[in-house]
Amino acid sequence: MSTPKVSILVPVYNVERFLPQCLDALCGQTLRDIEIICINDGATDGSPAILHDYAARDARVRVIDKANSGYGASLNMGLSQAAGEYVGIVEPDDFPDRRMFKKLLKAAECTGADAVKCNYYNYFDGADHLVENFAGLPYRRPFDSVDQPRVVCTIPSIWTGLYRKSFLEREGIALRETPGAAFQDAGFSLKVWFAARTCALVKKPLLHYRMDNPGSSSKTTDKVFTVCDEVADAEAFLRRRPERAAVLLPWLAVDKWGKYRWNYERISQSEHVAFAQRVAAEYQAANAAGELDFSLFTPDDAALLQQLLRDGAEAFAAAHPDSF
Repeated sequence: MSTPKVSILVPVYNVERFLPQCLDALCGQTLRDIEIICINDGATDGSPAILHDYAARDARVRVIDKANSGYGASLNMGLSQAAGEYVGIVEPDDFPDRRMFKKLLKAAECTGADAVKCNYYNYFDGADHLVENFAGLPYRRPFDSVDQPRVVCTIPSIWTGLYRKSFLEREGIALRETPGAAFQDAGFSLKVWFAARTCALVKKPLLHYRMDNPGSSSKTTDKVFTVCDEVADAEAFLRRRPERAAVLLPWLAVDKWGKYRWNYERISQSEHVAFAQRVAAEYQAANAAGELDFSLFTPDDAALLQQLLRDGAEAFAAAHPDSF
């Protein structure tokens, strides 16, 4: 096969129930100039057999079998072997519109963008529910993320994107190789927005994001501080680009507040004080450094954050036993 235009990475672990629908959608793409790299992360169900069956029937499907080492390590291995000019990522329980990668590639080539992303559908109970992740941001025309800094606060959705491989390599953008599936997409997405001087957005929803997979990593209740570690790693990446950090750090503070609110609801109530202590310490440091702009937050969020900084973690957790 000649060098493909787009490499699509599919990290696979124990998802035999949904995998054929995903692979059928990928093999049926209207963009034929693709390779589909499936990284089997030591799956113990029927997923490996399904992958090798598709590879035997379609030369564009390539299977990498490896020992279990987690989502980040799997995607990094796929990135290292991708031959395409652009790279996309599709979760094995989701499925793309058959025109997805043709439309994303057209947008990338027309705008010269290093990163192109589209809206998507949440998919559950056999029905689609539109998520306009980029509402209020410019469609069809390229922009530098520092000129549209609110893009930092959008849902990570790395599986709705196309990324120029040379851009990822030049900027040193990869996923953290922490165990399991542990919110590595959050850090990857932030780094893309922090570094991309030419971005483009496609308004049409082109991916169906499955919400009814009981094995989804988003449904776990452990890993209390993992999302903090992802954000901290991305923040360190941004600080190495001081001219961009001056604009984007205040928006990162807004984005991580949303992530931390979500995580607070997810973890055990017994961990709320410890988690609130870490959150308070981070925002106290940002405030002292002049990197916190309360006007960027919604009024309710600004009030909650000020309450945390004023009253402390224990009082805050007691006042918000379930969520904040």
